[in-house]
Amino acid sequence: MLPLLFSVILQAARLASDSTGVVAGQVFDAATRQPVASAAVVVRGTRVGTLVGDDGRFVLPAVPAGTARLIVSRIGFRSDTISVVVRANDTVRVTVALQPSTARLQAVKVAAAAAERDQFRLSGSPSVVSVRGETLKRVPVIGEPDVLRVVQLLPGVVATNDFTAGYNVRGGESDQNLVLLDGFPIYNPFHLGGLFGTFIDETVGEFELLPGGFPARYGSRLSSVLSVVPKAEARSGVHGAASVSVLASTLSLGGTVRGSTSWNVAARRTYADRFVALLSERQLPYYFTDMQAHLRHTLPNGGVASLTAYRGRDVLDASLAAFGDSSQAGGGELLFDWGNVLVGMAYTQPLGARWGGDSTRVMQRVSWTGFSTNLDLGSGSLRFANRLGDSRAWGELTRWRGNHETLMGYDWSGLRTRFDIGAAASNDPILDVAQRPSAASLYVDHTIRGRRLITRLGMRGETVTGTGWSGLSPRVSLKWFASPDLAVTVAGGRTTQWTPALRNEQAPVRIFDFWLTADRNTPVSSAWQGSLGAEKWWGGSRFVRVEGWSKRYRQLPSSNLFNDPDVLGDEFIVTTGDSYGTDVLVRQLESQRVSGWVAYSFAVNWRNGPDGRFAPVQDRRHNLNVVSSFRPGGVWSYGVRLGVGTGTPFTDVVGQLVRRRYNPITNSFSTGNLDISREPIGGVRNAARFPLFQRLDLSVTRTKPGKRTWAPYVSIVNAYNARNVFTYFFDYADNPPTRTAISQFPFIPTAGVTVSW
Repeated sequence: MLPLLFSVILQAARLASDSTGVVAGQVFDAATRQPVASAAVVVRGTRVGTLVGDDGRFVLPAVPAGTARLIVSRIGFRSDTISVVVRANDTVRVTVALQPSTARLQAVKVAAAAAERDQFRLSGSPSVVSVRGETLKRVPVIGEPDVLRVVQLLPGVVATNDFTAGYNVRGGESDQNLVLLDGFPIYNPFHLGGLFGTFIDETVGEFELLPGGFPARYGSRLSSVLSVVPKAEARSGVHGAASVSVLASTLSLGGTVRGSTSWNVAARRTYADRFVALLSERQLPYYFTDMQAHLRHTLPNGGVASLTAYRGRDVLDASLAAFGDSSQAGGGELLFDWGNVLVGMAYTQPLGARWGGDSTRVMQRVSWTGFSTNLDLGSGSLRFANRLGDSRAWGELTRWRGNHETLMGYDWSGLRTRFDIGAAASNDPILDVAQRPSAASLYVDHTIRGRRLITRLGMRGETVTGTGWSGLSPRVSLKWFASPDLAVTVAGGRTTQWTPALRNEQAPVRIFDFWLTADRNTPVSSAWQGSLGAEKWWGGSRFVRVEGWSKRYRQLPSSNLFNDPDVLGDEFIVTTGDSYGTDVLVRQLESQRVSGWVAYSFAVNWRNGPDGRFAPVQDRRHNLNVVSSFRPGGVWSYGVRLGVGTGTPFTDVVGQLVRRRYNPITNSFSTGNLDISREPIGGVRNAARFPLFQRLDLSVTRTKPGKRTWAPYVSIVNAYNARNVFTYFFDYADNPPTRTAISQFPFIPTAGVTVSW
């Protein structure tokens, strides 16, 4: 049986061999006569085919005998079809000349999922808003792009007036916002009395605002977390950008070395003092500087080490005689400076599958942050000084196992503050307060990502030396997905703060802050807050978010406007308070010709102090911001911002008291030789409201790409010159008394240019 089967197989193979042949040949370029490698040669109607070698040659074995049609094709050439006659048990040789041709392919668009979309799918934190650095350049600016000015346009955020880059989040005070640069804290990120922020826009990769419901890893502030992430230059060599605006000049440089080390440095200086000196004999003896550096190195084992450094300084240095006001015969010198210094190092290392997890990562940060302010009136005749140093260590261990993520960490701060007042005429300081507390925290966050529910449970334990205080701050959030594009989130928790700023919140301009720490006289403040919201997405670049929130404050320090300088411990009064409201965000991400957002907030804020219940200055009940960027194609892009808000509260002046001095010789009263002859009488605290606020800002940018990209821009602030009230001036010398309004920003055109390479 087996010999017979073997004979049948041999006969079938012989018959197949007798009915096929071989086609061999060469393919070359008809224009250059050079071989064409990797061309495809296929026998039409069969599965017989091959690829041409580097020398242009090919061999097709077992081609059925008869007439065969060969199809030869290659990208960059016109396809060719030739006919050959194949003889059984024979080899046919052919030569194919392909004509060069340009192939027009369909456009291929590759887009990664937006960070906001990933945040929606993977995070249980509510109401997080992320903005990329490029978005800053599309928002109409005052002088130049500013991170803090853009933060003011987000839902839940209120700016009390045009003259401050400071912001209040969901009813909180302006010192209750944790501001982080690459994960390291900055205490007072403002220039020019709060008019501008300290962040150099060319160094900003993105920033993220958490207005509430933030996880347990964040502490030491009551209201919000603003995290600014520096830009990392991925290109090798040296690249950078230089910009000039009506406010300042900026230079930034960066690059990557050997694909593992990226660096970025930047510097900025305002030149208003130099500019005024060129045009006038009058002086504007003020300037500010910023310097920033980032270094990031990827280690062979997958770890990442980084260094961040920042220094910013504001300087007002003038002769009082130049202003016609002096406390000394020689005029004296006025010196006022303030600023921040930051040095921080971070190390992150993946540890693989350890401690029973699928993967593990450890992170460690150490930093030193300093803030100082000095006010010298008349060459030492009266001096005010404030110093704050924050030495910090912050470490975390994160473990992933299945759909569980566990984060454990610690945070330690060694705080050093000093507040002193002195005078040249006194050998002893008028006031000298030094504090050296330490704050320690341990926290844990556990997140479970189910198919339709994300649960995050956290706890933060804290203690501050010198206060007798310690506490637990629970945090929780639940996100339920009704569908892949619709989710409902509920969150709540407790936050605490032990570093209040001594400031007058009633003052319309934020000049400077004096930072103190909690002690036996100044309590640690706390707030319980909760939120309930829903978020709906359409595609990957458009969403709507609605969120209601509520906050209750306890042990909240507020500046005592009637404190006695000779009494230590009465700088603050303790208040309580409540805030509640609703935030709405409609956003089109930066992936379309039209991008931007509509942010609306309704908020009600109350404080309870020794003098009763009152609305704080940030109580803007209705606040609307429309921000849009239009890029029709080509080199032009356009930006618009419309802001509308109800008036903020202020204490109205309802009368005036005329002070008189009694003369016993003449038995009469007179108003002469008095330092203050007329004293205003205020009404109920913050019972009055400023009128409606409205402002339209426009901008246009022309970006011409090339080896060097030029991007000149023009912005118009308050395009229709709305008369928004900044404050009122009352004059009771007139009959009847008059009230004059002082306006905020008028119509202001600004311009600048950025050159990048």
